[in-house]
Amino acid sequence: MKMSDANNSGTQLHPLRKWLLGVLVLMAIVLSSMTSVDEFAELEYGKLFQRALVTFALARTLNGVISVVQGTELALQPAGVGVTLTPGEILDPVNDLVERFSWIMLGATLSLGIQQVLLDVGQWWVIKVAVALLGLVWLWLKLKQSRKEQSGSYQTTRLLWQAFIIVLFVRFAVPLTMIANEALFTVFLESRYVQSTEVIEQAGAEIEEAGTESIVSEDESGTGMMAALEQAFSDTRESLDIKRRVNQIKERAADLVEHMVQLCVVFILQTGILPIVFLWVFLQLWKRTFRLAGR
Repeated sequence: MKMSDANNSGTQLHPLRKWLLGVLVLMAIVLSSMTSVDEFAELEYGKLFQRALVTFALARTLNGVISVVQGTELALQPAGVGVTLTPGEILDPVNDLVERFSWIMLGATLSLGIQQVLLDVGQWWVIKVAVALLGLVWLWLKLKQSRKEQSGSYQTTRLLWQAFIIVLFVRFAVPLTMIANEALFTVFLESRYVQSTEVIEQAGAEIEEAGTESIVSEDESGTGMMAALEQAFSDTRESLDIKRRVNQIKERAADLVEHMVQLCVVFILQTGILPIVFLWVFLQLWKRTFRLAGR
């Protein structure tokens, strides 16, 4: 009784499974012929690419600012006594990190360029035609099959299905990966990116201002006894304040290091790790969802 019941349930489930799978294949063919997914993926890609370009430009600008400040000296002459400090010792580790950060951003931009090519490949009309032809031929053979014919045409149907899955993966994997990637950024990474970008911009401006102030104080000059006295008083006051300015540069440098690391995490995830993870997940879902049809 149990064996017969199991066989009966299997025969009852098989037609329903076949029709559901046919509906899914038709939906995939229709969706492949449309541009909605592609347009949405292009929009999400544009946002990510723009962020990468802006951040790369920010890194290069920051590198230039630090290089200029490293070449200046906090040099004052209070009462004929020279006080000189070069910020290069403080900013040298930061500058090294900025250089590496620039390379990471360049790599992220190249990765996005490759993803753009893959998006174009998925939208190629040949891929869309292949999806439609393989899907429709497989449906026709599958629906035509009877129990007696199934053993003879099984291999052909299986090969057609495998080819259909491969082409369907090429068609949709990269756009869906891009959409899922950007959704994850919006939920978990956007606030981190915005905060880190703002801090880096502000810190770079303050470091540049500190370097500019040091040059102005060094180059100021005057004539006459009163001007000399005023200059000596100003230099003395500036020399007493030099420790505060150095500590400010140190604090800004620490902020730069922390938030550049945060941005590195964001872009390594978005342009390196997450696309690979999503592609692997989609591949597994593709295989498990349609595995029954190859039987």
